[in-house]
Amino acid sequence: MDLHSLALSILVLYIVVDPVGNIPLFMTVTSRIGEGARRRVLSLSVVVASLILAFFALVGVEFFAYFGVGLGDFMVASGLVLAAFSLLYLLRPYEAPVSGGVEVAVVPLAVPYLSGPASISYVLVLSNQYGKVFALVVIVAVAALTYLTLSASRYVMKALGVIGIRVVEKIMLVVSVAIGVSLVRKGVALWLSEGAV
Repeated sequence: MDLHSLALSILVLYIVVDPVGNIPLFMTVTSRIGEGARRRVLSLSVVVASLILAFFALVGVEFFAYFGVGLGDFMVASGLVLAAFSLLYLLRPYEAPVSGGVEVAVVPLAVPYLSGPASISYVLVLSNQYGKVFALVVIVAVAALTYLTLSASRYVMKALGVIGIRVVEKIMLVVSVAIGVSLVRKGVALWLSEGAV
């Protein structure tokens, strides 16, 4: 397993999942529950999101291959989705509703924020390009980093403040757009090399 590719893939998926940018959302949707319930919400949301990503890593490639969708198609599709969703959140930030129930662990935290279309698409690309084990390792690593990041949300909020968090979020969204464009470019290049276009 190429450690450089592994580290880069973990970094990219971490940027796509964007736990730092999701800190205000996490703080808002858990504002009416105690610390113990907040940790249960966090654990459940990370587990659910990881299971969703793992499912697509394990069976997504075969499912789409059945319909004749190749690696170049994955790259272009994931790049377009990643760029589109990043631009959407960059230009139209989501205002989260306040909720006191543990159900927020699934919606909106696990889906669509921690395991949305962009992260699912990227996991599909990883699984197709590097293999299922590689993709699962990346998912587990990012899940751990996401849990640690959101666990420290109070401290990060105090250190950076709401404005600081928003600045970091915007920067990561711009990087996500660039990654999306790069995936589209690589997908088109693969199409051309295979004579698919």
